[in-house]
Amino acid sequence: MSILEHRKIQRRIAILASIILLAIFLVLKPPFVIRPLPGRVQAGSQPAESAAAKFVDPIWATKVLPTIQEKAQDISKILPEIRADPNNAGQKYGRREATNPYNYMVKGTGKVTEMHTESQAGTATIEIPGLGEKVALQIGPVVRGTALRDATGAVSFNQFTNQLDYADVSKEMNARALKAAFASVDPNSIAGKTLTFFGAFTFDPHSKSPILITPVKIDL
Repeated sequence: MSILEHRKIQRRIAILASIILLAIFLVLKPPFVIRPLPGRVQAGSQPAESAAAKFVDPIWATKVLPTIQEKAQDISKILPEIRADPNNAGQKYGRREATNPYNYMVKGTGKVTEMHTESQAGTATIEIPGLGEKVALQIGPVVRGTALRDATGAVSFNQFTNQLDYADVSKEMNARALKAAFASVDPNSIAGKTLTFFGAFTFDPHSKSPILITPVKIDL
């Protein structure tokens, strides 16, 4: 090997070593830092107030709660009518979006005969005088369904650009309902007691389960 070829090989080795050292340095001390754009919420972080909360804030105390308390029907009166003729009763007492099941605002007074807290979606079984079936009152901490969102007329799908935002509003309202209903009542203390409730439920004519009521107000 000539002296010239030997020097070329040495230069190549030196250049390659320099590139490797530079790469290691950039990994350990990058010349830039990736930051989120101003106002953008990073994955896993929580905004100060969600879009759903901002939507619900102005209507919760001024529309949702007053509407339910003013227009709630006695469940012992309307539930037999709903069972007998769901469509006619729905047009008379209920509300729905498109062809979805009807939703009803109801009130009633009855005795808590059973507590079901084995799952996160806890319920209390209520026996109401004059009603031939027991109903279930949601006590949380998880609240199922969209009855509260859909029963009052204060919220419509036309107000949203996608289904996810519409669903988020339902979750927000359910969470607030639970806080309002049990603001002065401990859900663990209602077993065996007689209570009065105001709330909403969705009627599914194909369901064999008890009517599931989302309460917004409970009085002992």
